[in-house]
Amino acid sequence: MSREFMVAAVDIRLRGVDSLGDGPPLLFLNGGFSTRRQWNRVIDRLGGGYRTITFEDRASGGAGTSADFAVRDAIDDVDRVIEATMLRRPILVGWSHGATIAVCYAAEYPELVGGLVLVDGAYPVSLLDEAGKDRVREAFRGSGRFTRVVAGLGGAPGLSPRQRAEAIIATDEVNGTLAADFAALRCPTTFVLGSAGHPGASHERTRMIGAAARAAADNPQVTVFATTTGRPTRVLARDADVVAAAIDEVAQRSMRLAVR
Repeated sequence: MSREFMVAAVDIRLRGVDSLGDGPPLLFLNGGFSTRRQWNRVIDRLGGGYRTITFEDRASGGAGTSADFAVRDAIDDVDRVIEATMLRRPILVGWSHGATIAVCYAAEYPELVGGLVLVDGAYPVSLLDEAGKDRVREAFRGSGRFTRVVAGLGGAPGLSPRQRAEAIIATDEVNGTLAADFAALRCPTTFVLGSAGHPGASHERTRMIGAAARAAADNPQVTVFATTTGRPTRVLARDADVVAAAIDEVAQRSMRLAVR
């Protein structure tokens, strides 16, 4: 049995689904511009052993059109959903952009988080120099027609091409400041690395990501669970078993800490 819920957040409404299960609570945080449906295969692999909460965030378009897509707003949205669903120390499971938001939230509200599972994201290193930022902006500049077509067909357009580019750049900048947050984490945390699957990724970029994740693991609460080899856009579909196993591992560690 599950229920749909809606949380008002200034100029948008965050809509989601709560499975109402009796197991440890999991709150799933979407990748950039993705919807809550991306988690379906992972949740299926968990076999009903958890209470699962998914929601459409402000970047997906499913929450409506907001005037602000800053990281700060995404962190506040997580707090709104936790309060509205009365979750007690959920494990935050974040992919890509969602992983960054998970770490930021846990650093700000350590007493409210039971654990973190970070899927191909929240690497504590900034990968974009000024030339890289310009390349991101240029790549999205040509996608305006697609956005207009989606809107014309009645779909939720979400962010504009310019907003999408700036959201990626802003997330990269936040990632570059995460080292201190990782050092301070008190909850069980694990990475599922996806660096090997980035199309066109340079050896140096892959090395930087792996090194950053392992540096974060200097905190004894932080581990690297596995490295996947699939394309990053398919990691939740093709590697759902790996992600589910990482969730189980963090849940077990979280429960052990709770009984101490």
